[in-house]
Amino acid sequence: MGLQERPGFPHLLAAVCQGRVGAVLALEASRLARHRRDWQHVLDLGAFTETVLLDDDGVYDPRQLKDRVLLGMKGSMAEDALGLLRQRAREAFEQKIRRGPVRWEVPVGCVRTEDDRIEKSADRQVQHAIAGVFAQLHALGRARQTTLWDRDAQLPLPEVHPGPAGHESIWRLPRGHRMNQILTNPCYAGALVYGRTAAKVVIEDGRAHQNARCKQPREQWRIVLIGNHPGSLSWEEFLQNQHVLEANRAMPEDAPGGAVKRGAALLSGVLRCGRCGRKLNVVYSGTNGRVPRYVCRGGRVDRGASSCLTLGALRVDQAVATVVLDGVQPAGIHAAFEALEQVMAAHETQHQAVQLALEKARDEAQRARRHYDRVDPDNRLVAGEWERRWNEA
Repeated sequence: MGLQERPGFPHLLAAVCQGRVGAVLALEASRLARHRRDWQHVLDLGAFTETVLLDDDGVYDPRQLKDRVLLGMKGSMAEDALGLLRQRAREAFEQKIRRGPVRWEVPVGCVRTEDDRIEKSADRQVQHAIAGVFAQLHALGRARQTTLWDRDAQLPLPEVHPGPAGHESIWRLPRGHRMNQILTNPCYAGALVYGRTAAKVVIEDGRAHQNARCKQPREQWRIVLIGNHPGSLSWEEFLQNQHVLEANRAMPEDAPGGAVKRGAALLSGVLRCGRCGRKLNVVYSGTNGRVPRYVCRGGRVDRGASSCLTLGALRVDQAVATVVLDGVQPAGIHAAFEALEQVMAAHETQHQAVQLALEKARDEAQRARRHYDRVDPDNRLVAGEWERRWNEA
């Protein structure tokens, strides 16, 4: 309440303050001021400028105590009534969502039926493209690498755009933002989720304003219906993907792992100080800043002293690399076979994508041919146009 700007209300207050009006007509209190504070402001200004208020019940003078009390009660009752209507409407909306119907646009790869249910798209090319995104994330473990792999393989993804005939699918090479939208959307896991974002309210110039919506943690989602419709992956796989994506980001000090950053340091974001337990930072020195060192700044933060721990990275990285290579050497043949299987699976994915795109192109060519065959041969204007479309298809 009171979060929406009403351009006409400040003009009304200005007119009352300047004494250009002698009476203010209100059909009801909620139509004039939807917030109790605004209503009291009108009463205060009306009493100061000797402006009366009128409604369907009579005429009220804000300078009179009884009229002022009655007007205050009317404003409070109007605000409570609006709040009750808003609360009932919101509860009815959420109750309908809990029964399964969806009241918003579904992502590409899903369609909304006539009874507001969600189904997978019948287009096999769209299904294969969406399933390939999750398969590549499972194989590569990085959203950015998945995007680069699709772009290198020239495998476009469908996007829904409004057109003259409604929403239509446009195929484009994926971008990072588009890839994150697909990987973080629970609709592809067969779940109907409501409340993933919440409005952020800030105070500006003494008034509450609603800024852009911000994402909520998974634990604070209002409605989560698992298994609501067929999905491209299971809910457990979706949660595992979210854990992988979160682990790839630059984590805070108390979180394990983190994103691999630029530089020659092998153990960036992995080592911790043996004295205070903090995560070691990586600094570069030497010629052209290419020599890495692991530094703990715990002592400098806590005691204002020098760094808690500093050690060179060359010998540490070499020792760790030797131990890792010795440990994985017996599994080298098995790893080679797994790498070969991944390469073959990637080629199979590209082959299926090309086959589906070719099949769709053939269907479009056949459709254009059927239109051309139905045209009257004597009508050369129309026949020539459909012939051109058939040749292009």
